[in-house]
Amino acid sequence: MNDATRESKRKATEWASSEDTRRSCQSKGKTEEECQNYVRVLIVSGRKVFLCGTNAFSPVCSSRQVENLSRTIEKINGVARCPYDPRHNSTAVISSQGELYAATVIDFSGRDPAIYRSLGSGPPLRTAQYNSKWLNEPNFVASFDIGLFAYFFLRENAVEHDCGRTVYSRVARVCKNDVGGRFLLEDTWTTFMKARLNCSRPGEVPFYYNELQSAFHLPEQDLIYGVFTTNVNSIAASAVCAFNLSAISRAFNGPFRYQENPRAAWLPIANPIPNFQCGTLPETGPNENLTERSLQDAQRLFLMSEAVQPVTPEPCVTQDSVRFSHLVVDLVQAKDTLYHVLYIGTESGTILKALSTASRNLRGCYLEELHVLPPGRLEPLRSLRILHSARALFVGLSDQVLRVPLERCLTYRSRGQLIIRLEKRLVQGRRREWAWRVGQGQLRTPEEDCDLNRGGGTMG
Repeated sequence: MNDATRESKRKATEWASSEDTRRSCQSKGKTEEECQNYVRVLIVSGRKVFLCGTNAFSPVCSSRQVENLSRTIEKINGVARCPYDPRHNSTAVISSQGELYAATVIDFSGRDPAIYRSLGSGPPLRTAQYNSKWLNEPNFVASFDIGLFAYFFLRENAVEHDCGRTVYSRVARVCKNDVGGRFLLEDTWTTFMKARLNCSRPGEVPFYYNELQSAFHLPEQDLIYGVFTTNVNSIAASAVCAFNLSAISRAFNGPFRYQENPRAAWLPIANPIPNFQCGTLPETGPNENLTERSLQDAQRLFLMSEAVQPVTPEPCVTQDSVRFSHLVVDLVQAKDTLYHVLYIGTESGTILKALSTASRNLRGCYLEELHVLPPGRLEPLRSLRILHSARALFVGLSDQVLRVPLERCLTYRSRGQLIIRLEKRLVQGRRREWAWRVGQGQLRTPEEDCDLNRGGGTMG
């Protein structure tokens, strides 16, 4: 055992459910596998780590020290902060004010999804309960603390689609200074809004990638990257689209879509406050600190009429017959250009390294395919994180976490290794997509083919 392994073992700690909790869980009809403690929230905030686990369908959260994970500083109830069922998607973020914003299912049966705020100085707030117009069987994907708002990225059944069941991808937001309503919308968000995210191949009849699977915030560029796929029962296809925060703001500043009654169509309606920036009413009288949105409007106007459009009409990356699942982005500075390098996890357990650029010639250029699993083993990646300071990817699997260096220039030590990899790609029929070329006895690497190094920059 090397020193690094000893160090990681020394810092590891077990967080299991008690025997009584597991027995209680199984007595309610759950299996032994379900009645374990699955960590679903892990947020590093300063020198503390905030953790939440399913705890055998009895959610619990704790705060621990980064240097000593075995020491619990505080333990609190995890309901509305972590799902009961480990299979339910959820997301959480801690704001700069120390408030926890969680999007999860908050009941045992899994029928009450909510975006919920707790901790910190603000009052606890949630989305309207049992109201499918606010949230309709959502799958929560990601959450970010950006400026005045907390943003949530999700996919859900589209209430405005009146021709059968269709899933849309959404971005939702709430004001961080929201204190809820008085008499109307008490303990409920008054600033909740949501808009559709459009990721599609343009054309007379666009081809939509409707189901958001992962989102990544690139604060240096005010960009949100998203992984989108077709429906699981459709032909497998995936895409990556990028959205400017300014485009998201334009959608939220535009008109709403409103349904007068259950039999009426969803029609556009003017936005009463087209540039809403979380303003509040004067701090006197019964409505002090309330946001300036009318409570009546807040109750009925939350779905935006216009979709958020991506940075480019075409997706950054597309791939047929493959389902993407996760995404992280690295910034690489060349001599004259800043490149966005995408690391895309797939459901088969591979990682695709691709280039995102405004150049049409280089758009969608794949650089590498990383196989992190042993030969013959196929399983979806559970998580994908990037640590820029360590220049490393961390890959979460069902039973372990792998560390992969971002710079991999030493992977190919000889021309023979390159040829073997090339032949493998050719057999798979990916010569054009993987941008490998053999010309007049010269073999070019993907980085050279994508022209990354022309400006003098380097990349692994």
